Amino acid sequence: CSINFLMAQPVDTIGTNLDITIKGLKIQGTLLPAINKEKLVIIIAGSGPTDRNGNSPLGVTCNTYKLLATALQKNNIASFRYDKRGIAASSYNKINEADLSFEDYINDAKEIFNYLKDTLGYKDIYIAGHSEGSLIGMVAAQHTDAKGYISMAGAGRPINLIITEQVAAQSPVVAKQTDSLFSVLKEKGKIDSVPPYLLSIFRTSVQPYMLSWMKYNPAVEIKKLKIPVLILQGTCDIQVKTAESGYLYDADTKATLSVIEGMTHTLKNARADCDDKDMKTYHDPSLPLNEELV
Repeated sequence: CSINFLMAQPVDTIGTNLDITIKGLKIQGTLLPAINKEKLVIIIAGSGPTDRNGNSPLGVTCNTYKLLATALQKNNIASFRYDKRGIAASSYNKINEADLSFEDYINDAKEIFNYLKDTLGYKDIYIAGHSEGSLIGMVAAQHTDAKGYISMAGAGRPINLIITEQVAAQSPVVAKQTDSLFSVLKEKGKIDSVPPYLLSIFRTSVQPYMLSWMKYNPAVEIKKLKIPVLILQGTCDIQVKTAESGYLYDADTKATLSVIEGMTHTLKNARADCDDKDMKTYHDPSLPLNEELV
């Protein structure tokens, strides 16, 4: 592994771009320093092609992680947020989707932690994962000497149950097919025939990743942590329901649980009665983060 500094920018607003090489692949991210040179939070992005700022080419432009990093800096806490392998500036032609595993993301988080500590000298490092990043960070934290772990809108059950439940909200019939295909994948390690309308979940190239992801149960993994744990969840989250934070807390009652009224999956505020039908919190980068979250 190696690390190089690229394009140093004024640290008050932009930060420093870091290029970290892990097993031949470069992971790029932004270090936003603070006056306190010992305390830092690693921010791990959620699922899909979500970049270091919390945005996605699929139409998400919320700047959630960038806003969080800025808020932390104002509270004298440094942060490092990064593009996951295969995403944005960490994307390379040599990455084959069929070869990607959940463990790759876990290992990347561990290596990033080690460099921030061993090379840059940060002593008090906390790991904060959002959505899918919650589980990535949860497992990575088990293999580091992180000072604490933070789950932001993280699931409390295996991903196959979460996805099946999400599908059920649209079609109970398709949900039964989804559950059946997950059972086949778990038993046989692959699925030979997938309906066209479920290819986004079970296409051949993504099956290995899904198989590696579904074997982790967040409620089991969080029990393995021996460090302070903070669980954050919003009541207006349409992707990860409030009950998921309860599953995590039930598994680790020593943790601190904060269920934040009105907060969406993007860690911003929905309108009254959780009305966010126009998905404004997903598309408006100018909207601020929920203050209680910060």
